[in-house]
Amino acid sequence: MVLNNIIGRLQTLEQQNIERVSIGYILVAYFFHSLQFTTYKYAHFNILTQALFFRSFFTLIILFFGQYKYDFYPKDKVQLLFFSQLLVAIGASFLFYGIYYITTSEAAVINSTTAVWSQIISLIVNKEPITKSRMINTFICIIGIVLIVNPKLSQENDMNRIIACLSVLICSIVQAAGFSNLKQIGKDVRPTITTFYFHLAVIFVMSVQHQYIAIFEYFDHYFLYILAYGLFSLSGHLLQFRAQALVSYEKLCNYPFSQMIYQIFFDYFIFGKILSIQGLLGGGLIVFGIFKQLQEDRKIK
Repeated sequence: MVLNNIIGRLQTLEQQNIERVSIGYILVAYFFHSLQFTTYKYAHFNILTQALFFRSFFTLIILFFGQYKYDFYPKDKVQLLFFSQLLVAIGASFLFYGIYYITTSEAAVINSTTAVWSQIISLIVNKEPITKSRMINTFICIIGIVLIVNPKLSQENDMNRIIACLSVLICSIVQAAGFSNLKQIGKDVRPTITTFYFHLAVIFVMSVQHQYIAIFEYFDHYFLYILAYGLFSLSGHLLQFRAQALVSYEKLCNYPFSQMIYQIFFDYFIFGKILSIQGLLGGGLIVFGIFKQLQEDRKIK
């Protein structure tokens, strides 16, 4: 009853000011995403495929009890739902691999370039020319990423760090392609349905990958960490997918930067780490490049 009242109130707010509510959803969503990144890092999961599989398995069980009265197969949307979430799931596997070797704040900064790649993908899909200004702004972001990576190649850990940063970058590109399709799904599809398909895709991707690992791990409080990891992930994705279904993705591109702030805060107070001067400079270049491009896009429109 309480949950239904909350959902009803939110739907009323959506009708009154859909854009502001969407922004509120995305800001809270990225806070929960920061919590799931922090939980994953704090728990020290060594077998990524197993951790993501169990996270999605428990999340699907929770979703089933909240969703079983509704249609799991929205007409004409099943294929779009699965393949868009398959891209997001593949991206997630790259993201959490990267987080294993670098700080969560560094991963959040690099992953924020999703805004740039989504705009480029949109241009390619719509067969529009990529302007000189857009190329310059993208190049600025790439310089920022190089500064964060800070490659030295002198030790094995340096190579792991470079691969980790590239993995997060791949995640941002692949997920940008997946997110760009969410507006096509429409706001009539409940966010629980979209989240359900995301975790279904994660289970599929992790099951295939784990066939090549075939190693299992367990440590004290393992499933407690998995439960917290799953709940934070579920909360974040429900709000994120709802926001992205309500308005076009370009209207939400600015707000993933909030995750950078959350993550820097968690890194400092939980792990005692903070971005280096070079990392802060790289992050500043990424933010500058993305905001510059978004301002130019708004002028065009």
